[in-house]
Amino acid sequence: LREYPEMVAVEIDGRAVDLLRERHTELTVIHSDVLEIDYSKLRELRASSDERLSVIGNLPYYITSQILFTLADHHAAVKRAVVTMQWEVAERLVAKPRTKDYGILSVVFQLYASPRIAFKIPPTAFYPQPKVTSALVVIDFPSSRTPFAVDPRKLRAVVTTAFRQRRKMLRQSLKPILQGKLLPDEWATKRPEELHPHDFLDLTAFLFGTAPQEPPSGTPIWRAAGPASLQ
Repeated sequence: LREYPEMVAVEIDGRAVDLLRERHTELTVIHSDVLEIDYSKLRELRASSDERLSVIGNLPYYITSQILFTLADHHAAVKRAVVTMQWEVAERLVAKPRTKDYGILSVVFQLYASPRIAFKIPPTAFYPQPKVTSALVVIDFPSSRTPFAVDPRKLRAVVTTAFRQRRKMLRQSLKPILQGKLLPDEWATKRPEELHPHDFLDLTAFLFGTAPQEPPSGTPIWRAAGPASLQ
């Protein structure tokens, strides 16, 4: 706290909140579900609001994806996230095209940020020990990312629809949103796992056209869907 006086803790367990407030009286503790935190507003409320947030945490494994997508929605307010998660989820974040782990998480976080796995964490590092291996992941959100030329909500529709049937060619998997359009052969005969993240921007522009500007940071885009459809 001496080095980071504006540190804020988020905790949903009331007992832990009481303990933190008792032992660390100078620490700001927010008693809340982390999925309800407005990171963009939190940044604005800080004294040094020109500085973006650094998010550090051991993510609950059952809501990891939802937390990550919330950070993506608040990308302009977050500078870096250093978080622990299940190894398999970490692999999906950094996966490359044409691999089994490549999917929605890969596309989103390689468009909005630069994720990397710092190191693997064995179950023995925790108590009680989980049944899975973990990873420490660093996600850097650039301060000057070139705005997307498409509506992110349309991008989300394309990405999620395509990966819902990841083994099918795009001309088949994207039928629900093609609106009668015929895909050029460069896309029609490919599967979603063959496209690089930026290819999805081009595909979205072809299907829905360009957008003048992105919605403000914090607008629910990726966290708007149920967790089952955004794995």
